[in-house]
This record gives sequence, structure tokens and C-alpha cells, in this order.
Amino acid sequence: MLSLSVTCISPEVENGRTNGVLQPAYRPRDIVVFECDPGYTLSGSPETQCQNDGRWDPPVPVCERMLQCPSPPAIANGKPSGQDLAVFTSGMSVNYSCEPGYSLTGQASIYCTASGTWSPPPPRCEGVVCITPEIQHGRKVAGRGPVYRPRDTVRFECDPGYALNGSRQIQCRDDRTWDPPVPVCIQGKSLPCPPPTVIVKGKHNAKPLATFPSGTYVNYSCEPGYALRGEASIYCTTSGTWSHPSPLCEEVRCPAPQIQNGRRVSGDRHVYWYKDSVTFECDPGYTMKGHSLSQCQTDDTWDPPLPICEPAICISPEVENGRTNGVQPAYRPRDIVVFECDPGYTLSGSPETQCQDDGRWDPPVPVCERSNHLFIVQHPELGALPLLGVTVRLSPTTGFNSKDKLTSATELMAGN
Repeated sequence: MLSLSVTCISPEVENGRTNGVLQPAYRPRDIVVFECDPGYTLSGSPETQCQNDGRWDPPVPVCERMLQCPSPPAIANGKPSGQDLAVFTSGMSVNYSCEPGYSLTGQASIYCTASGTWSPPPPRCEGVVCITPEIQHGRKVAGRGPVYRPRDTVRFECDPGYALNGSRQIQCRDDRTWDPPVPVCIQGKSLPCPPPTVIVKGKHNAKPLATFPSGTYVNYSCEPGYALRGEASIYCTTSGTWSHPSPLCEEVRCPAPQIQNGRRVSGDRHVYWYKDSVTFECDPGYTMKGHSLSQCQTDDTWDPPLPICEPAICISPEVENGRTNGVQPAYRPRDIVVFECDPGYTLSGSPETQCQDDGRWDPPVPVCERSNHLFIVQHPELGALPLLGVTVRLSPTTGFNSKDKLTSATELMAGN
């Protein structure tokens, strides 16, 4: 008795691929897994199995093009994250931030919808304004407005017979408040303050006086490599005491720097002091945004700011007078693109290139140069035939047949 074995035809999915090498036929219970090319999404089951009747179950899926969103909307006095990205697909989100002196109104984060639009509407950055400070029995001597924005300062003095209770100088903050609070002028005689305390590894700018009148300000600073702990500026109050305890100068220690999708490649240690430097690099498949080297500063921060490692993409390569095997807006590392030139042009460079982890194409994208070779083919009946930059194949469609014989063929350099 003759037994026929059942097979399933090799499944094909446009704009996608299967795991492993595609076989011409499969046996029952064989399983194939599918995935789509970048920019496409799978509609259906990601895997299917060959059945005893030669069908695939579940049915072979399809790869549908994902709708892309345009670049995130620009806003005045602010910006969105992800400005270096070329493609925004469904589900991606961006965060907005405002420039100094502006506050965010609305949703800070918006996302790309399945319909290719951004939702919700982008936020606004509105200017921060502090309420005009007023003082009774005194006046403003600097910073008289009329509008006060973050980091604007105002200085006060009291009328004769009144003493200042509070800070002589205040500053507008990003949260629309004044720091320190607006002072008050109190009637009565004020007491002088003793000389301010001398601190280790630091100094103050006070004159060498025996006593200091109320309202006198003293500013402290530290030596390089030391950071100020406490109030840098203190003043003599009407009660004859300084407004705050004298600050301290402590040796600078910066926190151990960490970056996502990257690592430290030099300067790796547990404790970091002033002027210590660290060099970073990103993991394969990520590119660095920012500076690779950062240094510990006197205020316990790193400068330049720590870099960010973002997923690497390669911009779609273009070749003039040629084409590629399929065009995508962006490619991921290890994606390969193959080039070919239009008729009359020849390829100068590698016919294929691969997207690298740092966003480059390697080998470099080739160019298509106009061919400068002229072939003169002598046919016994048709005569001399000039052929520029093309390949001659002997077939019935070219006018030649198996009985024809070429009498001569000469290759010449074509003139400009």
C-alpha cells in the first residue's frame, strides 16, 4: 500500500520574517514563529503549527504598517524630550520641561496614539511672577519692579527710628514666593552684634570691627575642594545676634555617578572628591547624549551633567541614481541594507552596509557613478551596436539567437 506523507507549504509573511532558515516544506507538528520588520506590527498569532491535513493553525499572521506620529509639538519657552529621535511610533511618550523662570501648565507627558496623533494636547510654559513685596515703615532701595521674576532680588531699609527684623535682601523663587520672607521694620533701638565667627577652611568678608550694627550682612565662602554647609549669608538682627549660626566648610564628596544602559570605564571608586573625573560609555545598541567625561564640583554635583544612553538608530541611507532593498525611516543596529544602481551607473563602494551600535553605517554608503565604459558589439547582420554601461545577454529577446555569431567586441572609454 502506497503511503503519502503530509507536508505544509512554507508560510510567508510580507514585511516580516520567521525564526530560523525558511524551509520549502514542513511536517505536521512543526512550529514556526513570526516577527515583523521595524515599522510594522503583527496582526494575528506570533506562531503557528503544521496540521495533519496540511493546514497552518492558527492562520499565518500579517504584518501591518504602524502609524507614526509627527515630531512632538514645539512649545514656547520649553521643549519636549526625545528631540534626537527620527521616528515616533504608537505608544511612545515624551516629557516637556520649561526654561528657567517658567512653570508648566497642563500635562507634562504626552503619548503617540494608534491613530498617529499626540494625546493629550501639549502643555504651556507660563512666566513665573512674584507678588510685589511691600514693607511698612521702610522702603525698597534696590529692585523696584514693577514685575519680579525668578532670581530677581529686592533690598530694603527702614525709616529712621525703626530697625529691620529679617533679611535685608530677598529673592523671587520659581514657586512664586520670596526667600527669605519679606522683612518688617520694628520701632525701637537696636543692639550691635559681636564679630562673626571665623570658620576652618573658609572665610568671611566682614571688616575687622569690634561691633557690627543691625542690618549688617556678612558672606562666607570656602576654599577650593570644600563645600559650604549652612547659610552663606548672615546678618545682624536688632536683638544683637546674627540671623543664623556660622556655616561650616566640609570637604566635597560627590555621589557615585550611575547611568542607565551604560557604565563607568575610568575613575571607578567608592568615594569621589573635588575635581575627580569619571568617563562613561554606553552599552552596545545605545548612543550617548551629552559628554562622556564629568568632573566632581564644589557643590557636590557633576559637571557636565551625566550623559544619557539612548537606543541607537541609523538614519535611512540614500544613494543618488540608485536604490535599496526596501526603505525604512530608521534602522536598528545589525540591520543590513543592499544597494544597486540605476541603468547607466556603476556602484563605487560596498554593495551592502550594516547599521552599527553608534548609529553609523559600515561600510560607508556607496555612490552610483555614471558609467564611462562603451562596448561596441559587431553583429554580422545588424552591424556595430554601441552599449553603454549595460550587460549583453545572448537571448532571443535581444535580437540574437543561438545561430548568430558575434564577429567582434571592443571595449572603449566613453567620452564626456
